[in-house]
Amino acid sequence: MNKYLAKSRVSFDYDGVLTTPQGKRLAKSLLADGMEVLILTARRKSEGQSVFNLADRLGISRAKVIFTEGMDKYTFVMKHHIGTHYDNSKEQVDKINARAPHAKAILFKADDYI
Repeated sequence: MNKYLAKSRVSFDYDGVLTTPQGKRLAKSLLADGMEVLILTARRKSEGQSVFNLADRLGISRAKVIFTEGMDKYTFVMKHHIGTHYDNSKEQVDKINARAPHAKAILFKADDYI
């Protein structure tokens, strides 16, 4: 995939990011700007009903919900050509920034988006 196309793909962690009002607002804003928004969560798919419900409410296709089943997210960021990922886990942000060369992970702190 073209690196410029990857810049238009943004992913959000679910727990602690999209579950906050600030995370929901940011996702809606990026969707309105024409960005392709994905949900990238460490949850297992068997625990995914609440994730799918939120995706439906935000207008994110269920096909764009990725469950890592507890694995590190950087491999999924690379596999799905994600340009930017928002996560509240410093460990995951650091791994993505170190190991996914065309991506940028941003440490999400809800208070920064009030």
